[in-house]
Amino acid sequence: LNFINDQSESLNLSEISQDKWVLMYFGYTSCPDVCPIDLSKINLSFEMMENKDKLQVVFISVDPARDIGMLDQFAGAFNSSFLGLTAHSHELETISKSLGVYHQVVEAQKLAQSDHSSDGNQEAGSHEHYNVDHTTSFLLFSPDLKLTALLTSPHEPKPMAEALDKIIETLR
Repeated sequence: LNFINDQSESLNLSEISQDKWVLMYFGYTSCPDVCPIDLSKINLSFEMMENKDKLQVVFISVDPARDIGMLDQFAGAFNSSFLGLTAHSHELETISKSLGVYHQVVEAQKLAQSDHSSDGNQEAGSHEHYNVDHTTSFLLFSPDLKLTALLTSPHEPKPMAEALDKIIETLR
């Protein structure tokens, strides 16, 4: 799995992991609701954990065209230790399919009719304002880079912290 950072430098999962567990979340920086809430909750979970020094939280953007250059700032706003990454579009599709991660752009025309529209005045076909439907689960990779767990909604901080600590302790 190859990703890129804000400087378009390539990083693979082992470079990201550095022998830590990796908790990965797929979203996008202009997400109006789900991403900020989920990242806030994982930050609360992370702060409650006994084994947080053994975990690297990574936000993966499913909207690289808009998000490159803002990834670290976005992820870091929730916790300074969180990483923000993305991938080139073709690589992102490959990664998403291999991990079972769903993401799809919601057209601006459809947005104007939906609850996710911020002002309802978007022009059809606008590339500046659109949303992306996406998977809202966290994926947990072990230090040997195996997908170990899928943490699905609801993401409640205390149970997530306890589950992550238990997995990390049990599967050292």
